[in-house]
Amino acid sequence: MKFGISQNIHDTTRSKPYDLLLDDLREVAEFADENGFDTFWLPEHHFSLWGREMMPNPLMVAADVAARTKRIRIGLSAAIITLWHPIRLAEDLAMLDQLSGGRLEIGFGRGNYGLETTNLNPIADPNNQEQNFKVFEEGVDVVITALANKIFSYKGEIYQFPAPGFKADRAHSVDDPAFTDPTTGELAKLTLIPGCKQKPTPPLWQVVSESPRSMRYAAKQNMGMIMWRPSVATLKQRLGIYKDAYREYHGVDLPFGAKTAIVRDTYVAESEKEARRLAEAPLIGSLNFANWRGPSIYLDPGETLDADAEAALRKELTYDFVRDRALFFGSPDDVVGRIQHLYEETRMEQITFKCSWPGLSHADEMRGMKLLAQEVLPRVRQWHSQRFAQAAE
Repeated sequence: MKFGISQNIHDTTRSKPYDLLLDDLREVAEFADENGFDTFWLPEHHFSLWGREMMPNPLMVAADVAARTKRIRIGLSAAIITLWHPIRLAEDLAMLDQLSGGRLEIGFGRGNYGLETTNLNPIADPNNQEQNFKVFEEGVDVVITALANKIFSYKGEIYQFPAPGFKADRAHSVDDPAFTDPTTGELAKLTLIPGCKQKPTPPLWQVVSESPRSMRYAAKQNMGMIMWRPSVATLKQRLGIYKDAYREYHGVDLPFGAKTAIVRDTYVAESEKEARRLAEAPLIGSLNFANWRGPSIYLDPGETLDADAEAALRKELTYDFVRDRALFFGSPDDVVGRIQHLYEETRMEQITFKCSWPGLSHADEMRGMKLLAQEVLPRVRQWHSQRFAQAAE
């Protein structure tokens, strides 16, 4: 049972200097490193006109975090692979794994925002799901192939590496038989310099939403699965899909919940009333900004809403609606109980806490994180070691 922090950069006032926003993120990372969190996760988003998602290059931020921390693992959740040249991404990931001393966790995402793909890679338009998935699938294949093999090649419908026809140019001759086609003399293989420190690759994850296809693909590729906001009942259904697909593709019956992670919006205060006073408005504002999928993503399997409730929640999600479905909000006792319930039901390998939203001051973010680290996690770890050690005897 491992615990992480998910951290973005945001400033909806668009008035705070970016270097000070980076300093806030660094303080959170260093606190997490020093207080027993296992992983520090970073997202990727571009062109944030609203000041909500201001981290276009998580790999560079991860390198900075790696230089300032000692033990915490550094995760990408996710590198939006459809927006990258896959070989360049593979090179940068390998370098990041070296710079971090082998502390990298790689999460891949497909990308949901037309604003990003339209300007960075139009062929990955999320409005064309089949094409978007094809670009994603080949990109993942390229990156894994490049990371896992000292010498490699790849040929797909979209990508081919090495590019065909190269023999030499004014700066490069190709005379190593390990890399050339003996018949044509053309370059037939590539290599990454440097390769990863972790062999054969760093741990791999896929960030998934509600698509069973994505869950099955993560299992097929031997990637872990990261989810955000489903209810416990829905999580159990998705974990079953992943477990069944993993058995189908690999012939291995994973323990329920293995290789899976959940992100939960979390705020710990002296009481739930105080948590709501400090953090409810920032949280709900953030959830409503991202409410384009509607309230269905919070529902249990088979649950439906009447038309009036559906329309109201599409217009504005409420704290009371999401509280028991997707939040860890309240006193240390409240949050300990919610974590215990989630783990009892799902056995998920990792729980990641998102403790910051636009509008919550950095001081209040740190206040909540300190209670989480000092009053919640030690109790959960003690409970876990006692409860499940006894169960194993």
